[in-house]
Amino acid sequence: MRICVTGGYGFIGKLLVERLLKDGARLRLISRVPREPSERVQIYCADLASSETQLTGFFEDVSVVYHCAGEVNRLELMRALHVNGTQRLLDEAQKHISLSGRPVHWVQLSSVGVYGPPVGRVDDLRQVSETDQLRPVGEYEITKAESDQLVLQMAAREPLFTCSILRPSIVVARHMPNQSVKSLVNAVRDRKFFYIGSAAAITTYIHVDDVIDALMLCANDKRASGQIFNLSNDCYMYELVNAIHRYYGINSRVFRVPVLPLRLLVQLLAPLAKLPLTQGRIDAMIKRTSYPDKKIREVLNYVPKRSIPEVIANLFYE
Repeated sequence: MRICVTGGYGFIGKLLVERLLKDGARLRLISRVPREPSERVQIYCADLASSETQLTGFFEDVSVVYHCAGEVNRLELMRALHVNGTQRLLDEAQKHISLSGRPVHWVQLSSVGVYGPPVGRVDDLRQVSETDQLRPVGEYEITKAESDQLVLQMAAREPLFTCSILRPSIVVARHMPNQSVKSLVNAVRDRKFFYIGSAAAITTYIHVDDVIDALMLCANDKRASGQIFNLSNDCYMYELVNAIHRYYGINSRVFRVPVLPLRLLVQLLAPLAKLPLTQGRIDAMIKRTSYPDKKIREVLNYVPKRSIPEVIANLFYE
């Protein structure tokens, strides 16, 4: 049997593929452009975002599919890939199950972004669980939430189709496309960082290796079937900043700026100049939202292994 991976050439998918091959798996990857296959990797050339895509045979001899395909930059492609592309895959999975009578387990890579921002004050303490209502804001988050719902609906109507959904927070890795984390490390290292309001703001990061561990557990542990898991290794902002200080041998203290005066200043200056600090960035620096991993600990006995304060600085610098 083969394992299918969508998004196998993306940020997380590529590392997942490397881990699966290391474990001896035989894979089928989907790609928009022709690529060279290997002894254990078949290439299925198709564009999930295209209405003309045919997926005949994609699920042949497949027991597990990891759906990691995602678009984070181009707004115009998000619905075509996350929603329409997921539906195309599910339709083909249904055809495969109906013809073969074989079960398929689907592991969906989602995001905690589907829960949306806080309804009240950004700096109010908020703990998000898997049972919380989805209130996505933004095209990426909205379309990822819709993709999740399509998968759950398929599992509800097809007994031979099972699924697990993993919702990680901000995924960090050495070659991550999101540069905001590296910018934070640089600012602390260069003594340009300052706290906005309380130093007890919460950072919601998860190491990519923990995400891959959890994805594979979702595929291989029967207890994961039918479950949704949040995955984050939250810590306080001051813990992260102190760890970066220790890494670089910095002894200077970090000063704090009150939130309201800073917001007013940014509001006044924004029309006059392009500022590195925006209202959205202020929100990110003061938020106290967390994503406890209680459920994945209890159901799968999984605990993230990579402490973010311990690994954050050397993710970018040797």
